[in-house]
Order: sequence, then C-alpha cells, then structure tokens
Amino acid sequence: MLEMRVTGLGLDAASKTPVVYLRQVDGEARLSILVGAMEALSISLMLNGEQLPRPLTHDLLLMCLKAMGARLGGVEICDMRDGLYLAALNLRLADKAIRLDCRPSDAVALALRAQAPIFVRSSLLTQGREDAAQTGAAATTPRESAQRPDAASDMARQAEARRKADVLNGMLLRGRDLPHADPDVERRYRELLRVLEPVTSQKM
Repeated sequence: MLEMRVTGLGLDAASKTPVVYLRQVDGEARLSILVGAMEALSISLMLNGEQLPRPLTHDLLLMCLKAMGARLGGVEICDMRDGLYLAALNLRLADKAIRLDCRPSDAVALALRAQAPIFVRSSLLTQGREDAAQTGAAATTPRESAQRPDAASDMARQAEARRKADVLNGMLLRGRDLPHADPDVERRYRELLRVLEPVTSQKM
C-alpha cells in the first residue's frame, strides 16, 4: 500500500464527470478516480477550507463515529472490479478493529475530514493507467493545489450567500433598516453580492 494525498479536483474531458486526483506522499505515483457530483462537492469543501452552517452527510457520519467512540484510522483504495474502484474504512472502536466496504469517493471525503491517511494498493496504479489507455480516456494533468476556488466550492458559497441574502430580505420585509451606515458592513454586503455571481478560472 502506498500513502496518497488529494491534490485536487478536475473534470474528465470525455465523460464530463468530476475526477479526484491523488498523488503519492513520498513519490510520484498518481491515481485519478471518477466521482459523483455530490461527493466532489463534499471533497472540494474540505480542500478549499469551506464550511457550511449545517453538516453534510460525510460530516454527520464522522460525528456519529466520534459519538460512538470510534476513530477512523485510515482508508484504503484496495481493489478494482468491473472497472470500478473499491475502498475500505479502517475503524478503531476500543480494542476492536473494524473494516467497512465503501466507495472511494466516500473514503476520501471522510479521510479529509478526519485527517486520516489514504492508502492505495500499488497494483491499481498500473492497472488504472492500462484501463485509461484501453478506453481512450483523455490525459489530464493532476492539479497540485486546490486552494483556488473551483465550481463545487462556488456552489457552496452561493448557497451560503443566498441564505444571507434571504435574511436581509426578511429584514426589509419586516420594515427594519439595514445597517448600511457602517462602512465595514456595507463592504460585507458588497462582497456578498459578488459571491452570488462568482467568476472562477478553475472549473470542476
């Protein structure tokens, strides 16, 4: 098993499906995995340091594990069957080791939240390259940084901005004045409006 880290998200040129990029921690091995849109959003939020007011599914699952006294020791992308990657969660509960089958996208999203290591079976790195060559998948350069906003984190920011805009609209409907006299508050309102119409150079 090789320890990997997430280097970013992209979009597969052929299928227009989100891709998560992984790279070996102490080496050059790489792996790209197609993931669903919601899982890409969940991963992107962690890569970009975004926080939502309410927990998403992966946040909730990690909260449940902690409430039960369990700890995520690490995740593994361990096999491929019928063109699909398989993964596993390695949990510790008291003195018991528990291994759970899961999707790689869920494993990555949970590992990022728990700051747990991500391992990939070395044989999959070669196998993944062979499958890509056979299917004619377009080569995509893995992103080395996910700090710039992408389409998924834009979605999260827009949702939060609209929530705030609804609060302001409710204040107006109730006849309350907005604190526009304060320059700092006015600046925040202008930033809020800008978030509602984001322009990003890096798309998921």
